[in-house]
Amino acid sequence: MTEMETSETPAERRRRGPRFAQNFMSVLEISRDMVCLCVEGRIIDINSAGLALLGAQQARQVENLSFRKVMGGDYAAVIDELLHLKEIETSVFPAKLLRLDGHRSEVELQIHPARELGEAHAVVIARDISRQGHLARTARDSEARFRVLVEQSMHLIAQCHGGRIIYMNESGARMLGAEASLQGLPVAEIFHGEYREIFAEDLSVLLAEDSVMPVRLARRDGSVFDAQIRVSPLPSKGAVPEFMIEARDITAHHRAVAALRHMNETLEQQVVERTRELGEERSRAVAGRVFVENLLDAVPNPLWWKDVEGLYRGYNRAFRDMHGVDGKAWLGLSSAETLPSAFAAIAEKADHDAMGECGRVQFEARLDFADGQCHDVVVSKTAWSYQDNKPEGIIGVMLDITERKRMEAELRRYATTDALTGIFNRRHFMQTAATEIERSHRYKHSVSALMLDIDFFKRINDTFGHPVGDEAIKAMAAACRSAIRGEDILGRLGGEEFAIMLPETDLDAAMVAAERIRQAVSEISIPTPKGPVVFTASIGAAQLNETDSSVETLLSRADAALYEAKTGGRNRVVAG
Repeated sequence: MTEMETSETPAERRRRGPRFAQNFMSVLEISRDMVCLCVEGRIIDINSAGLALLGAQQARQVENLSFRKVMGGDYAAVIDELLHLKEIETSVFPAKLLRLDGHRSEVELQIHPARELGEAHAVVIARDISRQGHLARTARDSEARFRVLVEQSMHLIAQCHGGRIIYMNESGARMLGAEASLQGLPVAEIFHGEYREIFAEDLSVLLAEDSVMPVRLARRDGSVFDAQIRVSPLPSKGAVPEFMIEARDITAHHRAVAALRHMNETLEQQVVERTRELGEERSRAVAGRVFVENLLDAVPNPLWWKDVEGLYRGYNRAFRDMHGVDGKAWLGLSSAETLPSAFAAIAEKADHDAMGECGRVQFEARLDFADGQCHDVVVSKTAWSYQDNKPEGIIGVMLDITERKRMEAELRRYATTDALTGIFNRRHFMQTAATEIERSHRYKHSVSALMLDIDFFKRINDTFGHPVGDEAIKAMAAACRSAIRGEDILGRLGGEEFAIMLPETDLDAAMVAAERIRQAVSEISIPTPKGPVVFTASIGAAQLNETDSSVETLLSRADAALYEAKTGGRNRVVAG
């Protein structure tokens, strides 16, 4: 056989066969699926995709091969029945195909009678689905593993859509003391106290946190516990945010900290007793010193001790890390030689007080650490002595409260300020103004109030959009802030409406201040793609009188004057 005959393609061989079969197989040569023609269950012709699927290089490797051999196993008998046309099955069914190299491929198989070509002729079509099957199994395995990880987690994991919980794992439900699913519960309901109020009023405050945050959570029975949470945004196709909340109960951690604090207190006396023992017996001194040093190094809080002259005699690893001290560099030095002057003065006074009648001193201060940051700390100092109660030195312990201070400040800010403008929100303005009203009544001082809002504000929103409307509100707040005194009280009551309380101010002076604000607002210009936005403000003023029993009464009269300014043409100041 010549090289030309050996490399003859299935299409060339079909041209030598019957005309109908030739045309039939020529058309199927372009198919990406395996197509072969069988007679009495044996392969007599096959396309190129079929050769590749069977792992054959040439058609002669599979010519006259029984098709049941490439199926094998449980498929062989069924395939034989279908190929001999004893049964007709035109639908696709899954099977495994045996390649010439012994490997198996997952396929979708379909067998069609081909009586037009002759008796016992059948066309077999096979599509390779090995990759799809592998991907489907991998996806199912990954989803199953992920669900097991979430359900077996010891911590709370909740999926949230907007302001409501749409899924929570069993550990989370148990943590919150829930016997049934919490699906549909508002997210804010799992928090306690000020956290619940803040997150219920503005969910964006919660979503803005990108790190671990300490909070207090509420169980369904009303009890409260400490937790750390992390909020992670999830991919979302709609405008409503989707996010995940992870929470860890840290009540046990706090108990451990309390126990550690107790240990620190008792450790002071242990150090004293151990020091005395070291002086009595030299042979036990080395082992005892190593034990104490290892014990102190295990304490996570900075700890140190000084002698009666205020010189450092030792400190633990946490102290060295905090100050960036190598080994024994500070031994024999005083606070004035090692610490910033302001903190050193406080520290030395605390040493003196503890060595005196106080015996124990605690204070809060700010201190620069080796990390380059200024930290808020609580320092506890206790005098230690021998059995004769004569002070021999000072033992100090420090606790970093920077994160707690930051959270307290953030909570105060969220509770008192308007998120858009940064000025007082309605609740805090009303509380502060009420205090000012009481003081004015008590000392017979004048106080006035202004009510003001932006003229035709809806037109700005409708024409330029709400983002430009927000810019107008912020510009209005900035203009008011720049036109009033430091002791004046400015608040946003809602929408484009503002209020100002003017202590020690009668109505004439209030009208002057209002006119100054009106002029400042009229000079505002906000650039936009549609052109600059300018606007005016209407202002109502009122002075407190003896019949005004509350801030609401005074603001009501100022609001009536504002209404008169609106109906009288806007961009004006009216006294009420």
